[in-house]
Amino acid sequence: MEVLAVVISLIITITLIKFVFSFHHLEKIDPHAVKSDRFCLIDIRDYISANNSPFPGADNIPLSYLSRELNKTVDCPKEILLISDDLRGARLAAKMIRKKRNKHVFYTKAG
Repeated sequence: MEVLAVVISLIITITLIKFVFSFHHLEKIDPHAVKSDRFCLIDIRDYISANNSPFPGADNIPLSYLSRELNKTVDCPKEILLISDDLRGARLAAKMIRKKRNKHVFYTKAG
């Protein structure tokens, strides 16, 4: 009986750990392998960076405006790909998106 309780608690613990890490994990995708029919592309870089090196097919919504725009305009049935200069900004944006939309989020670094 004790063995069964230990096995069940291990299974529950492993399941919770997988859930937490999969939710907070942000998968990086090669920018050359991006297919716009699979993703909604959101460029979270500032306007100047996005204008100087645009990412084809991406909507530019700077990170500082993202929360507001998620409430108003962003409605996408596909998975979301963030275009960012750094991982930190992509993580912040992914957290906002998951909180509002509960979608799987990927990121790529702008080149």
